[in-house]
Amino acid sequence: MYLGFRDFCIYVVKSLVFTLIILCFTGISIFNYKVAIEFCVLLNIPKDFSLTIISPGMAIDVAIILLVIEVIIIAYVIFKCKK
Repeated sequence: MYLGFRDFCIYVVKSLVFTLIILCFTGISIFNYKVAIEFCVLLNIPKDFSLTIISPGMAIDVAIILLVIEVIIIAYVIFKCKK
């Protein structure tokens, strides 16, 4: 079974949208990591400071928290726009 032109266009648009979403989250993660590093430098916290050996450092913790907050905000905006 072959795809029609309309189906092909939908497939391409969906692929581009999902690729852009992945690139945005990657960019947000990199930006958050840089902000977290500056936060650690500002507070004179070592970047590899951790409570246990296997836990991520302070900079990674801050980057993860910022990413989660941004994902929640983006999901909330999308949810509100759907209505």
